[in-house]
Amino acid sequence: MARDVWPEAHAQSERRYVEVGWGDGEFYPAPHGTVAMALRAAFRSRSSVLHVAAFDPAVPDFFAGAPVVELRVTPAGFDALCTFVADTHARDVTRRGMVVAPGLYGAGAFYQARPRYGAFANSNQWAARALLAAGVPVSPGLSVTSGSVLAQVAPLGTVVRAEWPAPVR
Repeated sequence: MARDVWPEAHAQSERRYVEVGWGDGEFYPAPHGTVAMALRAAFRSRSSVLHVAAFDPAVPDFFAGAPVVELRVTPAGFDALCTFVADTHARDVTRRGMVVAPGLYGAGAFYQARPRYGAFANSNQWAARALLAAGVPVSPGLSVTSGSVLAQVAPLGTVVRAEWPAPVR
């Protein structure tokens, strides 16, 4: 990927991996989300953000508590995925991404994004649109939950870890 396509991914280029997620501008970066914030995000969101985080450990190790599916895409698909993410950034007059909060983990930050988040334009549908841009045959309309995204991609890739860990009781 050319550095000028998605410069925010290159900001931490000394790291091995980059993770990106999109969500509501108030709820996603909040240290402790509330039900009121979740409802506002779903039905009256005022903004959206991209979380861009870089890290070195292997993906299954870094996200030890989450399901992981490895997908292979072509170089052109990867470039299209990066272009999709870059186009989600809201940019200032100099075309730079605008940092709005520190990241949740790894080396990274939250950036102001577009379009506006909502119940029917949520993070899982955004992820499915990103995968579709990369050439992965998924349906954003059927991607309302993370489980529905995983169910679509699991047969297309290598399932590294399928289950969420059991809750601690």
